[in-house]
Amino acid sequence: MKTLVIYAHPPTKGFCSYILKRVKQELSKKGESFEVIDLYDINYEPILKEEELYTAGNDKVSGENKKFQKKIEEAEKLIFIYPVWWASMPAVLKGFLDRVLTPGFAYNFEKQGLISALPNKLLDNKKALVFQTLGGPRWAYFLTGNPPKRVIKLFTLWFSGISTKVIQIFNANKLT
Repeated sequence: MKTLVIYAHPPTKGFCSYILKRVKQELSKKGESFEVIDLYDINYEPILKEEELYTAGNDKVSGENKKFQKKIEEAEKLIFIYPVWWASMPAVLKGFLDRVLTPGFAYNFEKQGLISALPNKLLDNKKALVFQTLGGPRWAYFLTGNPPKRVIKLFTLWFSGISTKVIQIFNANKLT
């Protein structure tokens, strides 16, 4: 079973780096094959290029992003580890998802009459585990509908068919 870990945190000590360390230990202990894509370590360029903007009729996918698509295609499980900033994921991860989960790879639409149907989910054989560290208390996210969880689980990975479990660690800045 192959697992792809996508890590989006600057190279500092902290809870995300601790989670990554523990994930690697647990996967190794289980004898699972895995690979880590550290978006900061590889200096991933998150900016969507004009030639990639499918809503403008463009559909180019860079060689680097095609390699990431292949890794996702070959993986059975995905693990995302990142902090929540401004109720969302770091820009480097958002750009990665925008540039890698493209139409034709992650989803497509089948026309029904004059309108498009729901997405045809092309990655519906994948499972994801998401670790989010959040500085605020659980109640604050509950009152606002928990945008960080909804964005990754419902509005991003579900759209591609990826079954997702999200683990949120609240008040992370107060933990020791």
